Amino acid sequence: MPRMQDAIFGRKLALITRRTTKAGADIVELHSGIVAFTQCDLLLDRGLRKRPFRLRSEWMSRVVPVNGDQKERLDDADLMLSLTVGGPAGQGDLSEQEFSALL
Repeated sequence: MPRMQDAIFGRKLALITRRTTKAGADIVELHSGIVAFTQCDLLLDRGLRKRPFRLRSEWMSRVVPVNGDQKERLDDADLMLSLTVGGPAGQGDLSEQEFSALL
């Protein structure tokens, strides 16, 4: 397991997604879980009722520690990753299809 992945394995991650609706409204959502490693993939394990979500290796450099004052708002997570969804010409970090796996 690469060093960065080893540093976040087993820790609680707040995944924040930002998207814009067709009407132009901005929607920010919080998805949290424990970072797990399985079959060469990093996953966000969100518990028994939700499917694990695959975390791309290119996102790992964007994972940052959560400040003490943000911790309560971010479901007591240790780490945070912010991603955009969709966007013009697929310029977001996540495609709509990938995002649907979080719902």
